[in-house]
Amino acid sequence: MTSASQALFVSRYFWPELIGSAPFSTDIAEWLTRHGRTTTVVSGLPHYPEPDVFPAYRDGPCRREMVDGTAVERLRVGAPRSSSAVSRILNEIEFMVRGMAALAVGRIDRHHVVLALCPSILSVALGVAARRRGGVCVAIVHDIQSGLAEKLGMVGGGGMARLMRTCERTILNWTDLVVVLSPEMKDQLRRIGVSVPIEVVPLWVDTDLIKPIEPVPQPAIKVLYSGNLGRKQGLGQIVELAERLARDRPDIEIILRGNGSQGTEISAEIARRRLENIRLTQLQPHEALATALAIGDIHLVPQNPEAAAFAVPSKVFNIMAVGRPFVATALPGSVLWQLQRDSGAFLCVPPDEPLGFAEAVLRLADDAHLRHELGRRGREFVELNYAKPRILGDFLSRLDALAAYT
Repeated sequence: MTSASQALFVSRYFWPELIGSAPFSTDIAEWLTRHGRTTTVVSGLPHYPEPDVFPAYRDGPCRREMVDGTAVERLRVGAPRSSSAVSRILNEIEFMVRGMAALAVGRIDRHHVVLALCPSILSVALGVAARRRGGVCVAIVHDIQSGLAEKLGMVGGGGMARLMRTCERTILNWTDLVVVLSPEMKDQLRRIGVSVPIEVVPLWVDTDLIKPIEPVPQPAIKVLYSGNLGRKQGLGQIVELAERLARDRPDIEIILRGNGSQGTEISAEIARRRLENIRLTQLQPHEALATALAIGDIHLVPQNPEAAAFAVPSKVFNIMAVGRPFVATALPGSVLWQLQRDSGAFLCVPPDEPLGFAEAVLRLADDAHLRHELGRRGREFVELNYAKPRILGDFLSRLDALAAYT
């Protein structure tokens, strides 16, 4: 077995976590394994988006497990103690330090081919350290942490933000290739001084697992948000929407399905406003994702506009794959606005404009034909452009070429 046929993947987020980067990390590892690469994943104890480690991983060593043929080495690092930037950074430092210790004692071997997922630029640093001499390290950037933290007010615009940008620039420039989700993210990294090759590899959809499901007639239109209840999602816009619809269209039900740092705050705000047309539920298992998404006649993809250039909402591709329309809040010229023009599969409205948000939802609620047509376009669009075999097949070919060149 050649060194190039063995891969190490450093990812803070991995199965059995259901949302965020974890499903995509799991897909990459599974794809590598299925296509003949002996793959080891280095991850922590699963928790996201909960504040506590999942119950099955709280006791016992949990050092190694096999997931669909992939070896997963678990470092004993759980969730941050709080949602503050300092707490998150300390948690990422702990993950990196424990990973370095595992390398030092030989628990984790250095590899010729290493992939590392960011968020957590320190996971990328661990990936660089795990690269053999003459090997390659590829950073997969799903979020640009410095931009998100600064724009969402998690750090000030001074020393902390500059330090984060310096770390990102320095560590990413130690890699051999940086992979981002959109041209906008590539531009942002160039602005902070990342000079190594950067390629755009968009998110993908398992179109074999997530198939269109015909809508079932229901007494009321169901409007669904499914995903992380976090800061970058701009979920206050949904509460404003619910309050407006409670007055004008109480027959429309809004479902917030998810977990996250803002869950308690959102729940309290719903109670304070005495809104009875919106309810919170738990996330569904990944294998039930298509059925869970099909419950919504209309989906919501709100976005904090300050985060738009630093992250891409992955849920939009799954919504399109299941054949449902959605309303997104996005600034003109943003990734989502461009996607709307390319696909014709959903409606975009500017963020923080409750009237426009409500009008778009009502337009879809009152036009079953339009809902069907947008859903059809979305499914067709992801099949042509974002199917998993196409995206990951191209990525693996690029990775093999890079490994062969070094």
